[in-house]
Amino acid sequence: MNKMLFLEKEFRDLGFQTEQTFEEILLVRNFISNEELNVILDIIKNTPEDVWFKAYRESLARFCLEKFGRDDVENLVAEGKYEITKDWDDKNLDIGHHDISHTLQSRMHDIIAINHSDLVLTGFATLQRMQQGVQLKAHTDQHTDPSIRYAAILYLNDDYKDGTLFFVNKDIDLRPKPGDLLIFPGNEEYEHGVRHVGDGPIRYVLVGFIKVKGFYENNKY
Repeated sequence: MNKMLFLEKEFRDLGFQTEQTFEEILLVRNFISNEELNVILDIIKNTPEDVWFKAYRESLARFCLEKFGRDDVENLVAEGKYEITKDWDDKNLDIGHHDISHTLQSRMHDIIAINHSDLVLTGFATLQRMQQGVQLKAHTDQHTDPSIRYAAILYLNDDYKDGTLFFVNKDIDLRPKPGDLLIFPGNEEYEHGVRHVGDGPIRYVLVGFIKVKGFYENNKY
């Protein structure tokens, strides 16, 4: 019998269908309903283009303040203390003020809290889009934020061309279906990226991280 993955038992006990996609990569089928998915897609459809240019820089400043005690992002980058994703300014949208975000965050929070009181969900209110020609180069989540234990990615569409999630050390490409949730470790073994998105529809996901609670209170940089 295969070893249960992180959160696999919790999801199964609540009636979710899960799959061990590869080693420690957990796929949760239909984490959200079609109705909830449509609510998110409507938010995307009705959000003005200029709003997409705000969330990324704001989130960088918040994180740097937490990690370094300062929010001068450009200086931290110049000092080699922090790394940002080039040309990512129009890729993120914060939907934390929408009811659907509160619903999904509460759902994930409650599942994590069943057996992991030392961990906390962050994000999961950030929509990420990748247009034609855009890629996300291979990276390790913990390199930027050592408090991360797992990434949680909710897929919102699968009609885009190419744009698969790949894992450098696993020789695997994934394209989950809309409504599916993918959870995987944030360590070097699971270094990952997203291949160039091809011509056609934009690729959309909702991104969150499961982190060690209070990590930066005890580990100031």
